[in-house]
Amino acid sequence: MSVPNTVAAATVPASSSNYLSTLDLTKNESGDQKDAPSGGASSGSKVLRFIWHSLYSQYNFFCTRSKTLKQLVCREANKPLPKKFRHTMRLNKSAKRKGYEFYISDEDRSIPSGIPNCPRGLEYLTSIDQLLVKQKVELLEAFIGFETNNKFSIKNALGQKVYYAVEDNDCCTRNMCGPARPFDMKIFDNFQQEVIHLNRPLACSACCFPCCLQTMEVSAPPGNVIGSIEQEWSICSPSFRILNHLGDTVLRIEGPFCTFSLCGDVEFNIVSLTGAKVGKISKQWSGLAREVFTDADFFGITFPLDLDVRMKAVLLGATFLIDAMFFEKSGNREGDTPGMF
Repeated sequence: MSVPNTVAAATVPASSSNYLSTLDLTKNESGDQKDAPSGGASSGSKVLRFIWHSLYSQYNFFCTRSKTLKQLVCREANKPLPKKFRHTMRLNKSAKRKGYEFYISDEDRSIPSGIPNCPRGLEYLTSIDQLLVKQKVELLEAFIGFETNNKFSIKNALGQKVYYAVEDNDCCTRNMCGPARPFDMKIFDNFQQEVIHLNRPLACSACCFPCCLQTMEVSAPPGNVIGSIEQEWSICSPSFRILNHLGDTVLRIEGPFCTFSLCGDVEFNIVSLTGAKVGKISKQWSGLAREVFTDADFFGITFPLDLDVRMKAVLLGATFLIDAMFFEKSGNREGDTPGMF
């Protein structure tokens, strides 16, 4: 059994020292195979070894022909990891040595946990009264108008990312239904845990169809409905109802007659049941090039600090519904009209 392995090892060119370590492994394995039964594992290792020899010989051939390739490979192989990533790895290694699962930064410690009557993952919303939503620019959508799943970063007033949202939809629905498409939106925290789930069914937003207006259901955590947004029938300006998990109206959103973003912000006021303004959802001007060639938008949300954390999450969902209804373009073409026509 060991004779063929010895012959195969002898056929490999011995002039190059790059094969010495692999040949030694072959000899050692050939000696061990006297006691071990022959099987698929040994043949598989031979195939992998043969592939490795072939690839390495080709790499050596190209390196001798081109010094630039060799320098490029050496430079990329020896390039250090990013400083922040190396720092995190070092802290995680130190934390595991002390018996912890992973390192928790000061920023993570500042997020309250275990708050009574607060859904898991929404603890951070109890201590803020403002959120910034920034949509990611999709190059494929910007250049050829092919609709892709939208992605958003949700930040606090200091610009620190606290959540990120990803649209979950199929290619056919996105490109056939355009801005009116139904979708699921998944919102994750910095630990990559889904904390909020939004569901928008297929419906109409025009005043000509009052029986099937826009709605959105908000769940936190996924499967536990905490509220919803319902569009109210109107002709001149858009308006919405913010409902809690019992179906009672808690807040209302009143929009402007014209939602065109002409070098300025477009504001949707959040009002109480008595008509007092308590906050707003503003679509912020993001620059001429970004406004003309993409549908990636900036939004700002302000609400009372002592507002129920569930309603804060529902207002965040209302921001995505407003973006889809009034600021999402179809093939980079502006299709918005004054009023609700």
